[in-house]
Amino acid sequence: MNLSNNILFKSLLITASIVLSGCVEQNTIVFPGEEWTVNNPEDQGVDPLRFQEALDYLESHSLHNGNRELVVIRNGYLIHAGDQADSVHNIWSCSKTFTSTVLGLLIDDGVIDLDDLAHTYEPLLKEWYAGVSFRHFATMTSGYSGVGESRWEDVDYADWSWTPYEPDEPYFSPGTAYAYWDEAQMMFGRVLTRVLQRTMHDFLMERVTGPIGMGTWHWFPEKAVDGIPINNGCTNVHANALQLARWGWLFLNEGNWDGEQLISKEWIKMATAVQVPSTIPVADTDRKSTVGPGCYGFNWWVNGMKADGRMKLPGAPEGCYFASGHNNNKCIAIPDWNMVIVRMGEDGHPENPDLVYGKFLQMIGNAIIN
Repeated sequence: MNLSNNILFKSLLITASIVLSGCVEQNTIVFPGEEWTVNNPEDQGVDPLRFQEALDYLESHSLHNGNRELVVIRNGYLIHAGDQADSVHNIWSCSKTFTSTVLGLLIDDGVIDLDDLAHTYEPLLKEWYAGVSFRHFATMTSGYSGVGESRWEDVDYADWSWTPYEPDEPYFSPGTAYAYWDEAQMMFGRVLTRVLQRTMHDFLMERVTGPIGMGTWHWFPEKAVDGIPINNGCTNVHANALQLARWGWLFLNEGNWDGEQLISKEWIKMATAVQVPSTIPVADTDRKSTVGPGCYGFNWWVNGMKADGRMKLPGAPEGCYFASGHNNNKCIAIPDWNMVIVRMGEDGHPENPDLVYGKFLQMIGNAIIN
């Protein structure tokens, strides 16, 4: 090789090394310290113009909170945060993923099994719910209902009575139908509290939210059992979007936080996969419009195919999953993109939220460069 060719060859090697190192840097997974590390979208492989178009679309389909509490994480970097991303309030039914995570940790620890019968730990369930397992509670297939009508005057359904821990006759035999029912989740939380003999909040603080740096967050109780406050199994976690993004980032990384396995990979994979077959019918309850068959895991929503042949979030990646709560609170994990998106607010859902978020994620996908 002559001198000029040798110089050219070395130059090409150096250029290739720079390009490759840049790609590696872009795709390296990092974890936040006390705060998220801020980076711009382009440095994390996201086209800034198309990214902004996607954000504008979501904002145009949101109510008055818009994107003010929107947080986007790519590769562990904060590439977008609304000006109220630190606002703390109820995340509503996103809280259900905290409840099922308590279940997962107890299974990881060998304390209980997924198919253990819940009445073993809660005698109130023995008469009408002897066949209900932890799996049934985590998948909304228990058929559980509490005595009484809703405590809320502005709704016309039986869920959310003042006596959620007093069992009423079941809507259906366990595992034979799906019913999104908050009283069932409240009873789920009560049973888990009996197993723990401590609050679910304190348990998660020690095992998960402390290690991932979520800081101070609250989970308000719904009565007590054995003298222990029962953190409401269906709602009442209060946190901000930056904190909730850590929760999503832990799940996206399959329970591993910067080298420490906090939740087993096996549980994460099960919790965020479809656990309610599309062939299971939706029970004829007051809340039958909430359809989980084909797209519900262990209290996580999954972008699976429903009985009507449509994806839960049309246009979004099949592997994505999300926590969803009242007032348009969302925590979305998209493993294919190493991305977590949190949208929080106190304003209400957009019209056709599944279609809106499917289109939004499709637009985000169009912005992904690498």
